[in-house]
Amino acid sequence: MYKQAPPRVGDLSEDASGAHTTKHFDAIIIGAGLGGLLSAAHLLQRGKRVVVVERLPHSGGRFTAKNFHGVQVSTGAVHMVPFGSSGVLSHMLRRLNVPHRLYDADVFGSFHVHGRQYRSRGLLGVAQFLGPRQFFWFIRLGYLMFFRQLPPEERRLPFDLWLERHINVERNPQLVAFFASISRFALSLELNQVSTAEVVRTTKNMFRFGAPAIVEGGCGEITHQLEKLVETYNGEIMLSTEVLSIVQEQGSVSGVRIKNKATGEEQSLQASLVVSDIGPRATNGLLQHRRIKQADVLKQKYAEDHTANVTASDDVQEAVGLKVHILSDVSLIPHKGIMYCLDTKRIAGMVQPTNSDPSLAPAGKHLLISHQVIQSNNVEEERGLALADLRSMFGETFDKHCQILTMGTYRGEWPVNRVAQGEDVQPQLDVQGLYLVGDAVKPSGYLMVEGVAQSVNNFLDLLDDLDQEQAAVRKTDPRLRRNVMSPPSRLNALRWLWKAPGNSGKS
Repeated sequence: MYKQAPPRVGDLSEDASGAHTTKHFDAIIIGAGLGGLLSAAHLLQRGKRVVVVERLPHSGGRFTAKNFHGVQVSTGAVHMVPFGSSGVLSHMLRRLNVPHRLYDADVFGSFHVHGRQYRSRGLLGVAQFLGPRQFFWFIRLGYLMFFRQLPPEERRLPFDLWLERHINVERNPQLVAFFASISRFALSLELNQVSTAEVVRTTKNMFRFGAPAIVEGGCGEITHQLEKLVETYNGEIMLSTEVLSIVQEQGSVSGVRIKNKATGEEQSLQASLVVSDIGPRATNGLLQHRRIKQADVLKQKYAEDHTANVTASDDVQEAVGLKVHILSDVSLIPHKGIMYCLDTKRIAGMVQPTNSDPSLAPAGKHLLISHQVIQSNNVEEERGLALADLRSMFGETFDKHCQILTMGTYRGEWPVNRVAQGEDVQPQLDVQGLYLVGDAVKPSGYLMVEGVAQSVNNFLDLLDDLDQEQAAVRKTDPRLRRNVMSPPSRLNALRWLWKAPGNSGKS
């Protein structure tokens, strides 16, 4: 399937006494999440000697799954790719010749409101539950967002304040809930946490790329295929191995110090290129020879929430949420898209990925995954509100036919979105040869794993720009940047008005 590359192992060297061994590579990847694996795959295809260092005993980070009683329980993602078979991630997987199949949604979505579920094949289907008056304002907002240029002062406004400028929010509760539920599900943010400009950019990409999609085999299948590609090109993945520090000399990166968590053995890896997929906070910690711990981050977050003067220089706004895996005897969502929840206290949306791939659960069973934004420091209360929402939506059916498999949170140093949408940091750090990829450096308008893939595109462009001739050409014509994928034609968005496509993308 993959063309076998010639052996490319790290070179070995010893110090004068022969007591200490150092491995030499062209590139070191810190973290075997999706961003790290995609970066490794591209560098290996360019003929580089690459090692990936992962502190967990498995690859994939928040984009893989564990088998739990025959169910593919995802570690972070909901087995979904936001822009589907037309999106950035699928485009990159095809470019890498990674086998994958995506089942695009067959509807725009459904909306649980007024105590029932309204299925909407196209965007205009929201008129079913909005009614004539709110639908008029919905069309009006669409015009303001997409058919005129936002004034500079409106671009910077939090989206909730922008809505207040243009509609009476008290008289249009379902319309406000429509935007709030999509923001919570797609961005893990409240409307007051995201700028109007970012909402517009992200929504345009959602429409222009097309339907979201479920991954055949779950998100863990893509991780598995990327691992196979790394192995085929003779790259090395060191699992259960902790990076102790990033080593730099005269302002340039020179390698990392690592520790095998099973044996306790420490070792040096040398390379002039280090790519970090663990976020800016943890990366800065390694530059300072310290490890950022989950407990310390949560303690600091609590202090910041209660003491206005307590801040951290390397702190960034992140998205936090709670995800519930549910196994059901009966189908609760009658389509392959997202059910947005407009009349719940916490749950923003749900998917039933077994509608696309029944193998994600035992035969005859249905896997559902709900997502919500955490709005307090009381995790038990958040879980209780999730259960209350599920019972409110599905009534006796939930208690009779459904089983809670897992309830997982992401916050502190384990978020899905390490940096909130639109607040992402720059991919190149002050230390020469050190780059960031992953969801902390998502380009504006690219959400979730699409943003992770696009961050790798941007990193590759930065590497290409080191070639002065290529850099000179790109400065004169930025369209020639070969790694960055532009959205499809705007005409592609018209299909969302009436009917979403039901095609599957396979490579």
